[in-house]
Amino acid sequence: MELLIINDNPYDQNVYIYYDKATKEGVIIDASDSYETIRRAIEEHEITVKAILLTHGHFDHTLCVDKLRELTGAPVYAHEAEAELLKNSEYNRGIMRGLDISVVADKLFSDGEVFSLIKGVELQVIHTPGHTAGGVCYYDSARAVIFTGDTLFRETIGRTDMPTGDTKTLIASVRDKLFTLPDNVTVYPGHDQSTTISHEKEYNYRIGAN
Repeated sequence: MELLIINDNPYDQNVYIYYDKATKEGVIIDASDSYETIRRAIEEHEITVKAILLTHGHFDHTLCVDKLRELTGAPVYAHEAEAELLKNSEYNRGIMRGLDISVVADKLFSDGEVFSLIKGVELQVIHTPGHTAGGVCYYDSARAVIFTGDTLFRETIGRTDMPTGDTKTLIASVRDKLFTLPDNVTVYPGHDQSTTISHEKEYNYRIGAN
C-alpha cells in the first residue's frame, strides 16, 4: 500500500490518499481545502477512488468533499452519529468562517464495521467519540496503520469545546480503544505529524504516561 499526504490548506489538515500501487484502487480520508492538489495526485498516480472516508464532520475535514464526490463518483462514508453535524454549519463550525457547509454522506456505518473497498485491504471502523459524537478511526490491522482524524495527535488529543465534544469521552476512547492496539501501529492524525501507539502510551500528556 502507498500513502500520499496532502496538507497544503489553510487549516494544516492532513488529507490522506491510501491506495494500492498494483491495482490503482484507493480511498481518500478526509478532504480539506486542497481540491486541486488532490485532483492532480489522483490523476498523476491514476488512482480509482473507491470511497471518501470521513473521520468526523468538522468543516476543515470536509471542505472539498462534494467536489471530490462529483469528480470521482465515489461515495462518502461517515459514522451514523455524525449525520446531523455534517449537515449543520453551526455544529460543524463552518459558520465560524462564514461558510455554509452541509455534507450528506452516502453511507452511514456503525462501530466495528469492516470495509473491503480496495482489493486485499480491510479497513475497520473504530468509533472514538469525544472530539465529536460520531468521530471514528480507520484501522488497517494487516499493515499496522490507523488514521485517527482529530481523536489522537502526537502527544495530545483533539479539542472538546465544540458541539458534541466531551473530554472524558475522548480520553476514554483513546485509552480504552486505541491504546489497546499493538504498540507498533503507526498513527496518522488529522493534523501534525505521524506517531505510534507505543509513543503515545508513553508520552501523551493528556492521557497520562505509563
